Amino acid sequence: MFNTKSHTANQSKVNHTKYTRRYRPCHPLAQYAVNQIEALKLCSQDIVKAMGYPLKHTIPACDRLRHVLSNKHLGLDGSYIDKYFTADDFLAKLFVVLEIPYAPFAEDIEQIKYKLAHAPNPLPQYNLRADVDFHFTSGANWMSRAAASRFAQVHLPRGFATLDEAERESIVQEGICEHYQQYEGHLPYDGIIKGYRLTTEQNNTVVDRVTYGLPKSSGV
Repeated sequence: MFNTKSHTANQSKVNHTKYTRRYRPCHPLAQYAVNQIEALKLCSQDIVKAMGYPLKHTIPACDRLRHVLSNKHLGLDGSYIDKYFTADDFLAKLFVVLEIPYAPFAEDIEQIKYKLAHAPNPLPQYNLRADVDFHFTSGANWMSRAAASRFAQVHLPRGFATLDEAERESIVQEGICEHYQQYEGHLPYDGIIKGYRLTTEQNNTVVDRVTYGLPKSSGV
């Protein structure tokens, strides 16, 4: 197995600038990637564009990039997903963009996946978001788009995965109602809420998606 920790330690120390200050690497391989980002002077928007994400998905793609490089499992625990890349494909494509050879680190990645798969009673990951149509104007910069996108997230309490199905359903329904009422059905940039979606992922695999309509009391 390639000695990731040794290789990372042998890299020259870098002073993190605007390119890397938002990353908080918790794994030696993530630190290696962050050092490479600094060396190549790549901002997150440039990275996700080179990875092939469409322009309209830049903000959530940047969020995923920051999450992966700040997650102790490199996102292989399924803690952040989208429709464009699986956890494995995301890392592989990121390595290509950062000019990092994948093969020397393949065993390290497999080791992370093995530990996750054989962890005692691995809990599923849940993500609840509003399904929103945004209408961004040409003057909306990436920070504004990011802020608007985050408003679509519906908070789920800590320990949600340990609850029984009836309790989870009750919390989901309550969260949807509160979120819809809070924003009165509209997010910034003419973001019209069309419904909600609960995604369940376990062992880096999406195992369920449930679509919810608008609250009955919404009046629409």
